[in-house]
Amino acid sequence: MRSLRLRLLFGAAAAIAVALFVSWIALVLLFERHIQRNTEADLIRHGQQLISELTFTPDGLIVNAAASGDQRFDQPASGVYWQVTRGDVYVRSRSLWDNSLALPLEVDGTKWHRRRIDGPFDQRVLEISRKVKRNGEDAPALVQVAINEKDLLDARSEFARELGLFLVLLWGTLSAAAWLQVRIGLSPLKVIEGSIGELKNSPASRLDVGRFATEVSPLAEQINELADAREGDLRAASERAANLAHALKTPLSALRALSRRVRSDGNTDLADGLESSIQAATDTVERELSRARTAASQDRGPTLARSALEPLIGVLRRTERGGRISFNLVVPADVMLPISRDQLLELAGPVLENAVRFAAATVRVTADSRLLVIEDDGPGLGTAERDQVILRGQRADERPGGHGLGLAIANDLAQATDGLMELETSDLGGLRVRVSW
Repeated sequence: MRSLRLRLLFGAAAAIAVALFVSWIALVLLFERHIQRNTEADLIRHGQQLISELTFTPDGLIVNAAASGDQRFDQPASGVYWQVTRGDVYVRSRSLWDNSLALPLEVDGTKWHRRRIDGPFDQRVLEISRKVKRNGEDAPALVQVAINEKDLLDARSEFARELGLFLVLLWGTLSAAAWLQVRIGLSPLKVIEGSIGELKNSPASRLDVGRFATEVSPLAEQINELADAREGDLRAASERAANLAHALKTPLSALRALSRRVRSDGNTDLADGLESSIQAATDTVERELSRARTAASQDRGPTLARSALEPLIGVLRRTERGGRISFNLVVPADVMLPISRDQLLELAGPVLENAVRFAAATVRVTADSRLLVIEDDGPGLGTAERDQVILRGQRADERPGGHGLGLAIANDLAQATDGLMELETSDLGGLRVRVSW
């Protein structure tokens, strides 16, 4: 399970369930002991009433029939019984009918003795017993009072059932409280998520450590340090790329001059090979420079698409080829794309130049909040050619249809800005370049 929230919620729910289950067992046991003590106390009171109404005679004993004080003793098989025994003579409650309670083996007159035995009517009973001896009397009387244990078990079962239902509801309530606690506890991470989104859009910004909880502040500090290191690496890479480009300009210019001399000497094949290699090297340098500028850009947008595209189209209109093309800019003035102005120009420039180069008469540009589409009415590209034309590392002179490096550079820039560039067939008949973010 990868979700920290789910881990905490399942852990809390399981811990609460275990704690409540243990509590349920403990409370049921406590309740059972409580009702047993109360029952024993009631039996002892009945026994004391019997003793108070007990009369010894030379032939045995007499017990007042109303001595028990409980009408259940007068109902057969009621579950409450008493019995008094002296020698071979015994007196019992009407509830015993023609049954009797088994005599205990070891009972004295100092205290009440407790036991569980098989009683009358196939009942299991809880019994208390004690011997009573009058002054001057040799034979003591044994007093026994019993109650059907099923009544105690039924009370315990009912309590356990009702308590279980209550604890299940309590578990649900506590789990909901745990969910709320986890949500509140993890809320600083949501703040970090939003702040990282801002950091992604603007690499120069940093997380405000003071906004976060104490436990999250070290994480925010580490993210800031990582952002500083990344910014430094991007700046250094951009500078190295720029230095490399400037360093290559002079040798490439010298090679072009050499190529012209070779051509002037009549060696056309060798001059063509030199110019092809020089152009490939120049294209590669331009491609990597564009990627480096995009990666090192401090501004990640958004930007108004129409205000950025109109000047670019205006420049293309002033070219010889662009002057014969009709540009259809279908972009509302308030549409904003999630990249910076420079990134948009770097990306749209090569695509528009390619469209102008191959269009028969029309180039159309449309955009919404996360989409830029540039299409023309030219010859277009086949399905197999579309993948090859933007293939990373493909040499410019190997690209089909003469589309050159522009689309490959645009694809690199789209990827660098977390976009996706797709080549499709336009309803105008030519190539549609679709860039989405």
